[in-house]
Order: sequence, then C-alpha cells, then structure tokens
Amino acid sequence: MRKNILILSLLTWGIVACKKELLPTEANIEAPAITLTRVTKPVLFDFTSTGCPGCGSWGGPTFTRIADKNKGSIVPIAVHIKYGDPMITAVSNEIAVNRTGPRYTPQLWVNGNNGVVLNNSSIDGNASVAKMDSNIAALINQEPQMGVGVSSLINDELLSIRYATEAYTDLEGEYSVAVYILEDKLIFNQSRAASNPYEHNYVIRAANNGAFGASMSSEHLRTSAQNDVTLDIDLDENWNRENLYAAVIVWKKDGENYSIVNANNNKIH
Repeated sequence: MRKNILILSLLTWGIVACKKELLPTEANIEAPAITLTRVTKPVLFDFTSTGCPGCGSWGGPTFTRIADKNKGSIVPIAVHIKYGDPMITAVSNEIAVNRTGPRYTPQLWVNGNNGVVLNNSSIDGNASVAKMDSNIAALINQEPQMGVGVSSLINDELLSIRYATEAYTDLEGEYSVAVYILEDKLIFNQSRAASNPYEHNYVIRAANNGAFGASMSSEHLRTSAQNDVTLDIDLDENWNRENLYAAVIVWKKDGENYSIVNANNNKIH
C-alpha cells in the first residue's frame, strides 16, 4: 500500500484562535493499520444551536435517537451555528454554508439531503424521521465509489489520526479528504431542552485544511489506488480525551458546493 506521511510545518485546524504543529510519525507510536471494507457510511448532520428552541425540543433528541439506532452504520456530526452558540467554529460555519435551500434550524441532513419535512411551516416529526430512515437505508445499500477507513491513538499528549482510502472505480473531478475531531459530553444550556444543563455530542472541535480538507491527487482516483495518511496533532487542553472521535469524509466538489462520497469514524483511545 502506498503510504504518504503528512509532515508539514503547520496545519490549520478549525478551532478558535489555534494552530497545531504536526510532528513526524516516525518519532512516535503510530495509529493502527487500517483494513478497508467495501461499505457506504452516510453522514447524519445536525444543524443546531443552543439558542434554537426547536433544536432543544426536537432536533437534538431526534438526532441522538437516529445516531443511536444506526450506531456503527452512519457518521453523526453536530454542526453548531447561529445565536452565539459557544460550540461554533469556522469549520461548522463552512459546512452550514454548504447547504442548499433555506438555512433555518433545526435541520437534520443525511449527506446532501435535508431530512426535515415541514407541514404548514411546522416540523412533521414522524414524516421527517421516516424520510431520514429511508435515505439512510438507501445509502447504506449503495455500492461505494471509494472506501474510507480511520484509526487513531493517543500517545501522551499527542493525538495520531490515520486514514486510508481506496478507489473502487475510476473517478473524475475534484475530490478532497477532511479529518474532523469530534467531542461528546459537552455541557451547555440548551433552549427548550427537557432538562438543563444539556449534553451535546458529536460536536466539531477541529478539522484539517478547513471544512472540506486536503485535495486528493489524480493518482488516488484510479481504480484500486490506495492512500494511507497519518496526521499528528498536540491534544488541546480544552478537549476531554475520553470523549473524542475522529471522523473522515471524502468530498467531491460540485460547482460551488461539496457532496459526500463516503465517510467513516472511530472512537479515539
């Protein structure tokens, strides 16, 4: 397998006022090797805000139920935006702008499809869940164009995230790979939550090279072409290492927007 070790002096990570230095992996314990499986993992986005009443009463609880029901089969990501939410990052704002259509919250998306069904400007909860269940099932049963895998390891204060891709067919266009650090159990009050303080999960804390990641070379878009990359980053003192996830999404540039090709995630240990 071709292996690219990313050794750059600085990589921009999407958290507030912070740049992380990358270190060469040869000097550290490397994240485990990845065996790719030929599966499609949809991404479930929760576009949310602590100041959004509907996010606390319906959006957040529904996001959690669907994520729990499909554990291991989808990649849940909470995208915090609007109303001065303390979990907003530049990355979450970029992903929110990538949506098409109205920009209200809450919105739950499966890949590039808004799962919220409105009835006279009100959310039809049952119809919305049925739509998302159908979209998730259809994508899971879809033959992937590219395999995606991720592993991770914490060694002292260093977080090592490794991802691998393999093209299953010849691909054309602009593709990129984004690595996200997500965190569970962030406690902030939530408007109209059943109880406060409210536990927020799958929250974006950081990402490599902006919201949509690093460009893939044309050689990695050919059938059976493999790519194996390791990123090392110092743990941020504000992150709880027990609650971290690594998520990887392969994106394709479609005009001014990005669409999801495939994704995967991994609990960081």
